[in-house]
Amino acid sequence: MSRSTPIFFGWVFAALAMFVMGVGFALPATAQDQSEPAPKRELNFGVLTTESSDNLSILWEPFLKDMGDMTGLQVNAFFSADYASLIEAMRFERIEASWFSNKPGLEAVRRSNGEVFAKATYPDGAPGYYSVLLVPTDSPYQTLDDILECDGSVDFAMGDPNSTSGTLMPMAYVFAPRGIVPSDCFNNVTNATHEANGYAVANELVDVATNNTTNLKRLARTQPEILARVRVLWQSPLIQTDPIVWRRDLDPEIKEKLLYFFMTYGRRADSPEELLRQRKVLAELDFGAFLPSSDAHLDPIIRLEIVRDMSQLQSDASLSDTERAAQLAELQTRLNAVGEGDTEMPTAVGVDAHNNKSSRSKMQAVPWQRLLLTGSVGLIAFGMFFWSSAPRGAGPAKPVRERLFDAGVWAFFISLLIWAYVAAEIYKSPELINNADKMGEYAAGFLRPDWKEGWLYLQQMSVTIQIALWGTFLSIIFAIPFGLLSSRNVAPAPVVFVMRRIMDAFRSINELVVGTLFVVTVGLGPFAGVMALAVHTTGVLAKLFSEAVEAMDPGPVEGVRATGGRPIHEVIWGVIPQVAPLWTSYALYRFETNTRSATILGLIGAGGIGQLLFEQIRSFQYGKTAAILLIIIVAVTLVDLLSQILRKRLM
Repeated sequence: MSRSTPIFFGWVFAALAMFVMGVGFALPATAQDQSEPAPKRELNFGVLTTESSDNLSILWEPFLKDMGDMTGLQVNAFFSADYASLIEAMRFERIEASWFSNKPGLEAVRRSNGEVFAKATYPDGAPGYYSVLLVPTDSPYQTLDDILECDGSVDFAMGDPNSTSGTLMPMAYVFAPRGIVPSDCFNNVTNATHEANGYAVANELVDVATNNTTNLKRLARTQPEILARVRVLWQSPLIQTDPIVWRRDLDPEIKEKLLYFFMTYGRRADSPEELLRQRKVLAELDFGAFLPSSDAHLDPIIRLEIVRDMSQLQSDASLSDTERAAQLAELQTRLNAVGEGDTEMPTAVGVDAHNNKSSRSKMQAVPWQRLLLTGSVGLIAFGMFFWSSAPRGAGPAKPVRERLFDAGVWAFFISLLIWAYVAAEIYKSPELINNADKMGEYAAGFLRPDWKEGWLYLQQMSVTIQIALWGTFLSIIFAIPFGLLSSRNVAPAPVVFVMRRIMDAFRSINELVVGTLFVVTVGLGPFAGVMALAVHTTGVLAKLFSEAVEAMDPGPVEGVRATGGRPIHEVIWGVIPQVAPLWTSYALYRFETNTRSATILGLIGAGGIGQLLFEQIRSFQYGKTAAILLIIIVAVTLVDLLSQILRKRLM
């Protein structure tokens, strides 16, 4: 039996096990044990996070658990700081209901077949919240006019393009009436969550940032030292409370249960203690109680959008008087057609429609069936691998100890695949085919590229390439000595061990994490992206460089040593000439990958075309997104062709 037979057999066995698992998970209810209770109906509930998902998930967990207990539904929570992703998830039926702020709620109604059915109130009875502009406490800017001189000296941080308080209110009340375009007025404009903007101002990484009073209240409770380092420069008119949105085509029975839960939670309970607990859960989320609502709740946001657009038209010098008048008349007609909105807070209705007793769910049971299946498959795999490695016919016999070890390794690998099948949701793979039409519907939005700002995209793409170039160059400078010190045939064993662990750390941490660290140090902009790429790529190249050194021919090094050369001479004349071609190839390849990675760094405000890309995606500007993607593809292709030419010339 050849040495490769157990490997081939292992992959065949793994595929068979996956198939068996898939069939098991796909069995219809009629084929299962009829004595088992029917599984709970599921509700996928989205939560828009304006701060870190970890913080909010802890706060929302008791509320969502109570939602499941009181409705009898299996509530699956989805947290996202990206407004657009939640809206698109509702559009394609991946979530059925969600808590939104006002502007994303309006987009969900427009794009995702959403419908407002409830709204939140505040524990103190406040009718809403306010958008604010924050500056550091010792900032020289004292008034709004101080930051609107538009001399290019101010670094400004906006919220998500779909944020009511982070973008819409400042645009409607600060910039549009004055005919100001933020990107033209300020030195640097970035987009981030309220939490990130608050930290950026507190650490004086930006001069001004948008935020809201709800987030400031949370900071006062959780991190008062951060709040003490910021000052409110401007406050907007009142923004009404946030809507709760479900899909219009949601099952009426689930709608009824969900509405009853929201209308009774924190108002009615089986005991005073339970009522107090529910109110404490709501207070942690900065909620009072929930009230019934409708799409009219969003009318003020629609009016706000129209007023903003009218202000921008008034200052648009590219339009003729006739064109401006026609467009203003159209907007005025739309404004007159919008009702006054759901500005009053009506009293709760229908709370006595049911007598749904809340029940406490038991602790989640240990998945014994999954454990049993995984263990059984592992034992079967072990036996089959051990049997397949037995000596047959002529030839050397593998020792029993090695056969046991090999069989154990393969059995463990198969068991891991089986165990990870559920966690990785591999059973959802048929949805790739079943929902292919949804993928096509979403992709259709990218078929008409918008090149109106093509020159800006090219400029930002050049910035991205320059970030990648400098990040790669700095990493090469550091990777050469680190790679040599990580080579067993060059450096002492203790030095090799220490350097390899340091390089492991460098390449294990994602560029986004490293980039955030440098944003705190050097502020927003391309330099943070350069340093993020340099650190991560140093760890990668140092490993590749050291492996090339360890695989080299020792003859030239021994020849230099025989002539009396010192260790540095051995490296310069014996090592470098041999590994230089490989090092060059590795460096050029990393330059290609860094060009792509530099695009992703736009998520943390590290500049370049990536920042524009994510802004357009979040604004649902798919035509502009398509144009940016095409520029990225062409740029990466050109970099790839250039690196191929250089490799041929240098190797």
